Amino acid sequence: MHADPSVLSLEEATRAILSRWGASENTFKHLQERHPAHYQPGFKLVESERQDIANPEIKPLEKRIARLRKALDKLYKQLTKTPQQTNKDGTVRGNSRRLHLHLHLHLHLHLHLQETIERKEQEFKDLREEKARLPERVDVSTLQNYRSFKQIDNEGKYLFDFVTAGVWNARKQMVEWLRSYYDHPNEVVDLFYAITRCHGWVRNTAEAVTVRLEPLQQPKRRAAQEQLCRKLTALGAQTPLGNRLVVEVGESPL
Repeated sequence: MHADPSVLSLEEATRAILSRWGASENTFKHLQERHPAHYQPGFKLVESERQDIANPEIKPLEKRIARLRKALDKLYKQLTKTPQQTNKDGTVRGNSRRLHLHLHLHLHLHLHLQETIERKEQEFKDLREEKARLPERVDVSTLQNYRSFKQIDNEGKYLFDFVTAGVWNARKQMVEWLRSYYDHPNEVVDLFYAITRCHGWVRNTAEAVTVRLEPLQQPKRRAAQEQLCRKLTALGAQTPLGNRLVVEVGESPL
């Protein structure tokens, strides 16, 4: 009887679980401890070239105009509820319903409605003219309780982004190198930070800048630490003055 290939062995299942959860936990742990989520670099703020905003006086006018338009539409509907009846020659019929209402009970109501419409139409016209005279955008320096707009100095931001990208790419590359020297994949990131946090000493000569890191205690970790340091030295990096960069592991020279 053959084993089902879709069923993992106990060892395979354990490795899969540890790999998944270990990687996830390490990611969030290192993000929180090494790189706080609320960190904000001290960007330099400079005066923005644009100091204008939408005119704050226009919006209230637009709301009043909209309310007046709605009120006028309602008044127009009231005025046309009783259509006027005329004779063939265009004169108002003596027995028309509208004329009858005008001459009797609704004469004063009709006149009041006409006056209201005329007043609203004039107010509507005045508001539209007032809005047309206003500029669409205004300089904030001409307004009360407004502060000038600031913007982030792009040169500083670009430099910060460049350095951040360089640091993360270098970290990622060194972690990948470290994987080939250490056979516990779930602990590689922790080992990387353990190495970079080691105490050490720096010696500067005319030919080289030597960085010596204190050795880690566990033999396997120390072996990986030494391999990574040799790898970094073999890259042949130099300082701006031409000094070679040497990274090594050893005891205190003092």
